[in-house]
Amino acid sequence: MTAARRRPWPAVAAAFAATLALTSSAVASPATAEPRTFENSWSKGAPVTVAPGVTHTTWTETVPDKRDAGRLLQIVEIDPSTAPVTLESAFGSADGLPELVTDQLKATAYTTRHPHAGVNGGLFRADDPNGNATHTGVSVTDGVLHSSSCWGGGKGTAGAVIQYGVPYITKLLTTLTLTTGRGETVTLDDINRNPGRARGCQRDAEDVLVTGSLFSDPDEIVLFTEDYAAQLPKPGSDSYKLPVGQDDTGYEVVIDAAGAVVDSHEGRGLVPVTDPEKFPAGHRVLQGIGKGAEWLRTHLALDDRVTVNQKLTDTTLGRDIRLDPSVDVVGSFHHLLSNGRKNSVPHSCNGQALGNDGTTMICTDSRTAIGTTTAGRSVLITLTGKSIEDGDYVDGFATLLDAEPLGLVDALNLDGGGSTTLVTHTAGTTTTHTPATDGPAPNHVYRKVADTVFTGHGGYGLIAR
Repeated sequence: MTAARRRPWPAVAAAFAATLALTSSAVASPATAEPRTFENSWSKGAPVTVAPGVTHTTWTETVPDKRDAGRLLQIVEIDPSTAPVTLESAFGSADGLPELVTDQLKATAYTTRHPHAGVNGGLFRADDPNGNATHTGVSVTDGVLHSSSCWGGGKGTAGAVIQYGVPYITKLLTTLTLTTGRGETVTLDDINRNPGRARGCQRDAEDVLVTGSLFSDPDEIVLFTEDYAAQLPKPGSDSYKLPVGQDDTGYEVVIDAAGAVVDSHEGRGLVPVTDPEKFPAGHRVLQGIGKGAEWLRTHLALDDRVTVNQKLTDTTLGRDIRLDPSVDVVGSFHHLLSNGRKNSVPHSCNGQALGNDGTTMICTDSRTAIGTTTAGRSVLITLTGKSIEDGDYVDGFATLLDAEPLGLVDALNLDGGGSTTLVTHTAGTTTTHTPATDGPAPNHVYRKVADTVFTGHGGYGLIAR
C-alpha cells in the first residue's frame, strides 16, 4: 500500500453531497446529524517527544459512542531514521514469573538499552497455581525460544516477528525435537510450562480440550530454559489433576550448556533452578510425564549427549526464521490490519456493560497493539478509558485503527484488559499513561504480565537524517 491510503467512502460521500449543494437550485433539506466518523469523533493532541526518534501522541474521543466518557487512543511512534532507536521484547528478571511492565523495563538493562517507552506484550495465562506465567503462543527474546506456538490446525497462529528492530506480522509454527548422540529423536511438546497442561491454546494435535481454554496431554516432554528462573512445576501442584491411573509423578533430566546429561531422577520440580551455584549458566531441564517420562528414563543416562532442535516457521511465507539474537517474537491470535485494510476478526470481548442508551452492550476491554505506519515506522498502541478500563470489541478495535488519519498499515492485537499498560521513561522519570484496572474495585492495581514490547537505544545501520 502507498503512503496515500484509500479515501474512505464517508469522505467521498460527503464531498459528493457538498458538490450537489453548490450546484443545485433546490430548497435545502432540513439539517441531519452528521454520521459518526473517526475525524469528527476523535481529537489529536500535540505529539510529545519521549526521546529522539520516539514520540507519544494521544487521541481523545470527543463524541463518546454510547459511553459516559470518551476514551484515549495512545500511540508511540518509533522512527529509527532520525535517531538510533530500536524495538524489541523482554520478559524482565525471569521468564516464568509475571511482572509489572515498569519492573520488566527496569530489568532490561537501563545502562545499555535505556528503554524509552513500552507496552505489555503477548497473550499469556497466569492461572498456574504456582503463580507462574505461561505464554499463549510463540515467545522469543534475543533469539531464545521461550514457548511453542499454538497449533492452529498445523498452520500456527499470529505473531509479531521483531527483527533488527522492525516488526512484521505473520503466522508462526514451532517444531521442537531432541536428538541423542545415538541418533534417537523425540518430539518436545513445549517450553517453560507444566507438562500435561497447555493453557490458552492447543500446542499440537495430541492436546485435547478439557475445559475453557485448558488442553491436556498425559504423555509429554517439556523443556525448561535457563531463563525460566522460577520454581519448576511439581507433581500434584496443579489445580488440573490428570485422570486417575495416569502417571503424573514424572521424570526429570538436567543437561548442561554443552548438551551433556548431568543429572536424572524420578519426580519433578527437584532441581534448584533459582540457585546459580547449583544450577550453573546454560543448564536446562527436561520434564516428562506418562510416555514422555518413560522415554527419558530409557533413553538418557549420565554423560549422554543431546541436541535440542528448535525450528520457527513463517507459515504465511513458507520460510524458516533463523533464531539468532536479532529476533524477538510476541504471540497473539488476531491480526487486526493487513496492508492498510481491516481483517476479519471476531466480535469478542471479556467485559461488557450496558451503554448509556439503555439498550446497546458495549465492550469495556482495554486494548493493546503493535503495528507499522505508511511512513515505515513502528508503533505501540493502547486504547483505554481516561481513568477506567474501557476499550472495544476486537473487531471494533480493528475498525478504529483502520481510520485514515492514523496512517496504519499493519496491526496485531496484543494482550488487553487489565494487562494494557503504556509506560514512558524521559529524563530519568518513568510515567504510566494508562489507568490501573486489574483486581476488584476500588483498589485497582496494574497487572503483572509475561513480557513487554519496548523501544530503546539501538539501531541496525539506518542513516540518520
